[in-house]
Formats: sequence, structure tokens, C-alpha cells
Amino acid sequence: MTDSIKVFHTKDGLEVNLVQKKGYKQSVVSLAAKFGSLSDHFMNEKGDFEKIPAGTAHFLEHKLFDKKDGDALVQLANVGADGNAFTSNGLTAYYFSAYQNIQESLSILMHFVQEPYFTKASVERERGIIEEEIASYQDDPFTVLYQGLLTAAYPKTAMAEDIAGTAESLQEITPELLYRVHRAFYQPGNLVLTVVGDFDFDTVCEWVESIQEEVKVEPSLSQEGLPVGPINDRSKGNGRKEMAVSLPRMGLLKKLHLVPGMSTVEQVQLAEMVLDIVFGEQSDWYQDCYQSGLIGDDFDYEVTIVDSYAYMTFFTAGEELDKKEKLIRERLEKIEEVIAQSGNDFRLLQKGLIGESIQSQDRLSRQALDEDFLLYGYSLFDKMKLITQFKQSDLLAYCQVALEQGPLTRFIVKKSR
Repeated sequence: MTDSIKVFHTKDGLEVNLVQKKGYKQSVVSLAAKFGSLSDHFMNEKGDFEKIPAGTAHFLEHKLFDKKDGDALVQLANVGADGNAFTSNGLTAYYFSAYQNIQESLSILMHFVQEPYFTKASVERERGIIEEEIASYQDDPFTVLYQGLLTAAYPKTAMAEDIAGTAESLQEITPELLYRVHRAFYQPGNLVLTVVGDFDFDTVCEWVESIQEEVKVEPSLSQEGLPVGPINDRSKGNGRKEMAVSLPRMGLLKKLHLVPGMSTVEQVQLAEMVLDIVFGEQSDWYQDCYQSGLIGDDFDYEVTIVDSYAYMTFFTAGEELDKKEKLIRERLEKIEEVIAQSGNDFRLLQKGLIGESIQSQDRLSRQALDEDFLLYGYSLFDKMKLITQFKQSDLLAYCQVALEQGPLTRFIVKKSR
């Protein structure tokens, strides 16, 4: 059954996506701020650019649930809703799922996200909680590997900082700073509300308009002219760290050029298809490497394109890491040749991705929390249409612009002696 989508804006600029899913009992609602870990500056009330300490977006996510009259999560639970939140590079999203009392839950969500309440004592308490969270990350080999790889590739940038920040950066976060940052980035015009479920459009529109008129929003701090993010070619080379691991692990990062005139979503889709064809489990290359024991189940790859950062990452583990790196490098050097000869593989991949997209549209949380939808307005259905329209020649053209010969950034987690 085809979904119906309605998009509108409230009087004060809040973007609202209504995704109607006929026959579904559950509803999933998210309210996302276009403010994530990569936002490292803002314009304060004096008109000056002010640095945002690493971890502030994540810290703010935690603290917005605390209210003078109690915990917003408890308030949601009291009306039968299951709430949560997450922070990524590009946004912070607050959401709930429920089978009843949708209007009441919606009101709680819209109020607690847009009406901050911070105290010195609660901020100090949260600082300790997040410091423990950060410390726990340092015992996770993959987290250390991934963050080490980003730090090696993008030193002294927001990408080099953990989303949760550091014990040092958390000391800079105060109630006053949180209020200023919230005022700068949590304005209605920088928020996206998404409602997915079986509902009447007019009824939900009335709910949203009515609730938003009740919300007390501080006057806007203009964020025009914010500093542009770092260029994509910063790198200090390779890195390594010793940990108590059973096998050494390696991460490789290949930077990409952004393609002028092409949306971020299109570039990600094309890059992912390229990687699937060249390095996917169905490829002859993977099967040969797997059968020979050079690549194992631990091999993985992904694409990230956000702001001015665009890169591919590859992960593997085991002995003979130099040999594994050489295999991946050589395969990357042949990427255009492989894509040019991938006619049948391309068609099979395209059909498989379309099937996966159709299945994903049955998962309400997948639709309500899709970052491409929240940030760029591309729904799962829009992305499926993109995939159906791509041709093999589009993948080849993308490679010719986005990829170039050059070094990979490497980070290794070694077994401690």
C-alpha cells in the first residue's frame, strides 16, 4: 500500500512531515534539531562567533529530558509512550513510539524539546554520568579504532572529536552555555517534526498547530554566516594504539571529492552502490579473498558524507595487516574498471536494494528516524526512486569525479604486549 506524505510548516517555521500508514496500530513521532556534533561554532547574542565545546550536542540531548516538574521520559511513559533520543554528526533527534494517547505524547515531546530547563546541580550531575560513559568507550576496540581513524584523517576538527566529547571539554559546558546553544539551534525553523502512523491529516495538523502555539520559544539568535567546515584533505597520516585485543584490527579511510550540483543523498546512494559492487560479498574479489583466508567475516566498509566531510572506510582484523591493506588499495585502483564491467552485478544489486527499500517502508521507526528525510527531505520512497533511476554509467561518472588516486589514512589497534 502506498504511503501518503504531507509536508507543511507552522506559523513560526517548524517543518512538519506527516507520513500516513494505513492499517498500522503503532505511531512513531520524532522531533529533530539540525544540530549535531559537527556544529562547533555559533553566533551568540553579542554577534560574536563562540566555540562550542566537543560533546555539547550530546550533553544537551541528555539534559533536555530533565524538567522542573520531573523527567520527560517518565511523563511519556505515564501516557503509554516509549521515548528516547540520539545525537549524530548532523542532528539530534528525540522520539517516541505509542499505540494510544498520541496527542498527549506529542504535546510532551514538543514542549520538552523546545522549553529548556537547566540548573548548575543537574548539569554537574550529568557531567559525571557522561564522563563514565566516555571512559567505557575507551575499552571498546572498535570505538577506539573508528575514532582514531577519524582523528588521523581530520586532526583538529570537529570530526576528530567523539560525539560525547572528552572529560576536558565537558568541563566547559555550563547551564548558561546550554541555554545559549539551545536558543541558537533549537528555533522552530531549525527543527523537523515527523509523525508516522495511521491518522487523519487534518486532525494531526490541528494538534501540531495548537501545541506549537503553546510552546514558549526564546527569540532567535541568527546563525547566518557561520564559519564553513574544514576542507576535505586534512590528514596527519597514520596512527596506532595498543589494547587488550585478541587480534589486531585495522581501519582504512579513503577521502572523496564532493560532486558539484549533486545532492548529498544521491552521492551517498551512488557511493554505497559502488562499494557493494566492488567489495561486496557477492563479488569475485571478496569470494577469492575469503576462500584464501585473506579477508574474513570481520571485513566491513561504509560511506559517510556530511557537511564538508566525505569518505569511505574499510575495517578488517587479523594478522598480515599490511597484506590486507595492499589488497584493498589495489582493488580501489581498479574501481573504475570493475564498475565499467559490472553490467549484470549492477542490475542484481539494483533489484536487491529496491527490495530492501520496500521492506524498510514497513518499519515505522525507520521512516520516522531516517536522517536523510530529517536533514534533506528524502523519504525512503524518494530514495527508492533514485535507485531505480540510476544507470551503470552514473556509477562510473560518480567514480571519475569523487575518487582519485592517493594515499589512504590508516589506524591500527594492536595487541598490547
